[in-house]
Amino acid sequence: MPIGRRSPERSLPLVALTAALASTGALALLSGCASETGVGAGPVREVRAPSHIARTTGDGLELARYTKRSVLWVKPDHHLGRYDDVIVQVAGFLYAEGQPPLDADAEREVGQMLKGALAGITADGPVGVATAAGPCAVVVNVGLKDLRLHTPDAAVAGSSTSFVTSFGTATLVVEFRDSLTDKPLLRFMAARGLGGGPGTGQSGPNLARLGKTLGEIVTEMVDELAKIVPSTTAKQTHECHDGIYALTGRS
Repeated sequence: MPIGRRSPERSLPLVALTAALASTGALALLSGCASETGVGAGPVREVRAPSHIARTTGDGLELARYTKRSVLWVKPDHHLGRYDDVIVQVAGFLYAEGQPPLDADAEREVGQMLKGALAGITADGPVGVATAAGPCAVVVNVGLKDLRLHTPDAAVAGSSTSFVTSFGTATLVVEFRDSLTDKPLLRFMAARGLGGGPGTGQSGPNLARLGKTLGEIVTEMVDELAKIVPSTTAKQTHECHDGIYALTGRS
């Protein structure tokens, strides 16, 4: 599968992220079927999930939550809540099998969407943006895999009335790493369809719908963090100001 152009910033390539996910069985995320499960108070407890989803990853993350559309692993002693700032890095994106590559301008737009979706968590909130590594900064690597964007054919695009049943699909991959040690703290993946709708006058891929979907997935991720960060982390005395604690609803 071709990989989209990556950000010039130093970041973990998406091929590395997907390799890590492949070892956990998460690439078959939608093939299993289970009710929503998660962690309770204290250490990460057993999470019900299909047998192909690893309970522990090769780099020490433990399965914390699983649904039919998303999966989340965390480092058991992550202390994730203490971080105040994020360094968002776009790892890139991988096309679904058979998907024609986008042109260079569209690829750049998708890259900006990825960065913008994560940057939204810093808007008018307790978490800021850092430009350099530090004890209170966490690196957030973000990428897309299995990107498929459907384009109406010429007959549909020129029609006065048309309806597109599906604008495409994508899987968002997010990884949090300590900015000083580079140790992984969290890995999240969510697969989504982009839905359908009127296609009148549209002659290219619906990137606006992709951007909207990415924003919705990031909101879901923050909700997931709100469920696991307070209950799986013991607050410690440190120089940071617990920005992610505050973001997830714990003061």
